[in-house]
Amino acid sequence: MTASNRLTLPPGLAFESRLDVQQPERSRNNADTASAATFVVIVMLKPVEIRSTPLPGKLSLDLLPRKVFGRGAIIKQPDDNSDSVYLIETGKVQTFYISPQGMDVVFSELTLGDFIGDLSAIDGELPFAYFEAKEDTTTVVFRRSQFLGALRQSPQFAEVVAQTLCSRLRAVNQLYVESRLLPMKTRLYTELIRLSSRDEAGTLAISPAPTHSELARRIASQRETVTKQMSHLVKEGVIDGSRDRIRILDESYFRTEIINILGTMNIR
Repeated sequence: MTASNRLTLPPGLAFESRLDVQQPERSRNNADTASAATFVVIVMLKPVEIRSTPLPGKLSLDLLPRKVFGRGAIIKQPDDNSDSVYLIETGKVQTFYISPQGMDVVFSELTLGDFIGDLSAIDGELPFAYFEAKEDTTTVVFRRSQFLGALRQSPQFAEVVAQTLCSRLRAVNQLYVESRLLPMKTRLYTELIRLSSRDEAGTLAISPAPTHSELARRIASQRETVTKQMSHLVKEGVIDGSRDRIRILDESYFRTEIINILGTMNIR
């Protein structure tokens, strides 16, 4: 984030700058292995990046405390009653829920500019899910009172937060429709498109490539079923898959199948 995109806080909300490191501390018990979990409908949210979130006052982002979470560390979980709100500065965070019976629901992957704990700060309820660092993740730390103070004193910041929440709600609505209408193979197509980005040649590609177990977890399926479907797509020349990268060679194959069922709904 450049100096021109610094965050500022309302007057009187300054606090000491520090850097903490949180190492992995899992709470999944025996549900760590995807194959051991009972899969249910998966809701995936497209990350919303807020690269510039202006706040009132004079305190810059450089003066706010940081906390670094190592890969695999749980940042927040359902029984967490702390009042911290984290703004992701670098890294990625996976949001998921695991029931006592091991039922696994993946919600979202959060990235630069996303908040963790914003909902709890607003409504006072405990977190509904686990937030796990997928890689080493640096966050800017707000106390609840500071976050709410920024919302109340800065209409511009409040609008940015509201737009982010609207985007997440739209994604949930769309993916609920997908979970009800799309067969497994078409859910896989939408997820491959959702995970991809354009490479230098303009081709949709996913790098690094997710494992078949990860794809199965995302679409509420089983690894063996995903492996069979991916092999079919490679044989038909629709994708070019390797251990490290997946390239979608025939994008229209996926989009035609999706449009036939969902119409012109955009994939979020």
